Amino acid sequence: MKSSMHGAVAAIFAYVLWGFFPVYFRQLASIAPIDIIAWRIVLSFVFLIFILLVWLRPAKLMRQLRAVNQWWLVLVSALLLSSNWLVFVYAVLSNQVLQSSLGYFLVPIVSVALGMLVLGERPNGYKRIAVGVAVVGMLITFIVAGQVPWIALFLGCSFGLYGLCRKQASYDSAVGLMIETALMLPIAVLYIVLFSAPIDSLEAGTEYWLLMLGLVTCAPLLTMIFAARRIELSSLGFYQYIAPVMHLLLAVLVYQESLDLERIMALVTTLIAVFFWVLGSIGGAGKWKRKPVIAV
Repeated sequence: MKSSMHGAVAAIFAYVLWGFFPVYFRQLASIAPIDIIAWRIVLSFVFLIFILLVWLRPAKLMRQLRAVNQWWLVLVSALLLSSNWLVFVYAVLSNQVLQSSLGYFLVPIVSVALGMLVLGERPNGYKRIAVGVAVVGMLITFIVAGQVPWIALFLGCSFGLYGLCRKQASYDSAVGLMIETALMLPIAVLYIVLFSAPIDSLEAGTEYWLLMLGLVTCAPLLTMIFAARRIELSSLGFYQYIAPVMHLLLAVLVYQESLDLERIMALVTTLIAVFFWVLGSIGGAGKWKRKPVIAV
């Protein structure tokens, strides 16, 4: 009981940290989103390699790295994660946090759809309804608004695909994120050297927020790993809604994003889809018990 309580506290802590991401990235508003992602890749890699060398010790880390043989899968994961990071930061800095929250609400529903289409899974009726409601809701939003809610769709689909890749992978989350950032590291470093503004040219205080990117990215991940080893994955899946709920509240209450008709329709249909997903998940009813992805 004590172990599961510690796991629950750690899961809540991790998702609350992710929930505050819009607040954190707003502190970097003077930096271009692609610059932020380049630094995030570099600083996350540095932080993770240091932590893993201390945590696993060099010999064990090397054994895990040598065991990786799914390099095409790692590369696809790295591209999906980097693009997801970039679009999320763009959404935050362009005052579209509501769309980003809807995107992360859609992640488990996209995962169910991918399980059906790619893995031949047969989830229960509630989860199928969730997929249908989400699809219809996005179509209605498109018809009413005359434009595709591309940020929500991209975030939901890219992270759902990232979760699918991770489901096939044989490496754990922390090591996997280190490998993914390592693959993107040469591109990120080259971009910083050639195109990014020097740190000392940033606004006063901004460089300190920037240099915290590695810690901010990896702290909730490592906390979530601690939680995942102490509580059931079905329970962990419910905690994942803490972050998008916080993003939604920040968008409406703090950043005063307008709730026009199309946004209300997207929000309502998404929440209805989430409701059916939760119904389908109660008691482990679904045949595809999706492992929550913990590298946000």
